[in-house]
Amino acid sequence: MVEMIANAIVDQMEEEKILHTEMREHYLYALITTIEKWITIVSILCIGVIFKQAVPVMLFLTFFLSLRKRTGGYHANSFLQCYLGTLIISIDVVHVCPILVNYMYAVYILLVCSIVAIALIGMVNHPNLAMDCIELQESKKAARYLLGLECMILASVISLEICELFICYMSVAIILCAFLLCLAK
Repeated sequence: MVEMIANAIVDQMEEEKILHTEMREHYLYALITTIEKWITIVSILCIGVIFKQAVPVMLFLTFFLSLRKRTGGYHANSFLQCYLGTLIISIDVVHVCPILVNYMYAVYILLVCSIVAIALIGMVNHPNLAMDCIELQESKKAARYLLGLECMILASVISLEICELFICYMSVAIILCAFLLCLAK
């Protein structure tokens, strides 16, 4: 379905002479990945709205997606597998975080372990990326910087004693990212 829509858009772009034929595959790939990404994000936000957890889910998404983009990690074989897995994980997060608020010390222990794991591993070079050594080192560095930024934000939110549910969602985002990173490793 997504590929048909992307093909129709790229065909129209070719007819309108907006793109050169030799660039068709690049545009098609970029359009498919963009559509799939937005379908996933909107679906997760809808889950947040359905379960009346929109703000915490937005915090989770912000922390998770920004870190996941730089660390890499486990990848499903198809968009459908990725999408269904993501929806299941999102529903689990929405159900588990309100319970985990009662066990914040356990969350903090898992968070520290996850921070250490991400700091040590940095990034996993997925075969589709095929990064060279320099690119991989730069990506690891970016992942560690972002992890540091997210840790500072979390530390600030914790010290200001802002809603523990928000802290839990942000922490679970880092924990999940570390888990997927370790799973891919």
